[in-house]
Order: sequence, then C-alpha cells, then structure tokens
Amino acid sequence: MRADRRTAYRILLLLTLIWMGVIFWFSSRNSTDSSTLSRGLLQRLLGWIVPHWAQRTADEKQAVIDAFHTLFRKCGHFSEFGVLGLLLKLTTLLSPKLNQIRRQTHPAVTGFAVPALLALLYACTDEFHQRFVPGRSCELRDVCIDLAGACCGILFCMLILRLIQKRREKRNLR
Repeated sequence: MRADRRTAYRILLLLTLIWMGVIFWFSSRNSTDSSTLSRGLLQRLLGWIVPHWAQRTADEKQAVIDAFHTLFRKCGHFSEFGVLGLLLKLTTLLSPKLNQIRRQTHPAVTGFAVPALLALLYACTDEFHQRFVPGRSCELRDVCIDLAGACCGILFCMLILRLIQKRREKRNLR
C-alpha cells in the first residue's frame, strides 16, 4: 500500500509540473500569438454553441468575438489555475513530507492553505514572467483571477474527496 501511495504521489507531482509547464508555455506567447490563439478558440466555441453562427456575417462574428474576448481570456486564466489547484491539492495530499506536518497542524493548513499558497506563488511568478514577453503585462488582477481559479479547483477536489469518503463509509455500514 505504501509503495502505491508513493507511486501515485510521483505521478501527481509529474502531472503538476507538466501542467505548470503548459501554463508557462501559454504565458510565453507574445501578445499577438496569444490573442490569435484565444480568438481562434473563442470562434470555434461560438460556432459550436451559437445557433446559426455560420450564417452570420464576418462583421457580426467579429463584433461578438470582440465583446467576449477579454472575458474568455480571463476564464482561461481561471480554468488553467483551477486545474493547477486540483493537481496541487492531490499532490500535497499524498506528499510524504506534508503527512508529517499534517499530524501537527490544523487540517485547513495542509488541506487548503498549502496548495493555495503554492498556486499563489506560481501565479505571481507567471505574471512576473509575462513582463518580459513582448506585448504582455504583469497584472495583479490576473493573479487574483488565477488564485480564485486555484481555490475553486482545490475546493472542488475537496468536495469530490469528501463524497468518495462518504460513499465508502456508507458501504462499510452495510
């Protein structure tokens, strides 16, 4: 059982680091490339969910894309850090070092605060990194959006783990 837990920890740590690399890659794109990518994704999404999208004129399509582009980009920040928060929660849950600390502190410290703090630190370094990418900027607003996404990811993970625990407890009572 202990070896399985260690293997799961290593896999989650690797997935977390890969996801951080994905975030870094998105942040490394200059403003033109980043905007083109997000506009293209938004246009595909709108084509999928908006009835009769293909029949609209180019000007109508562009007006809708322009209206939603900033919101779509901020949702991108939120969701990519939501995934990071979930991964950080699972990784810290299985961390051998944190298991020792967990016994000595309040559950909220290692259960929520540690993964949230790690996500916040990564969000800050991500925004700082963007200062050096042509056309990109370092914005406190984006750090807040990233942190909110990470916190939602952590809370979602905690909810799912709690539901799994309840289900196991219910099975054991039978």
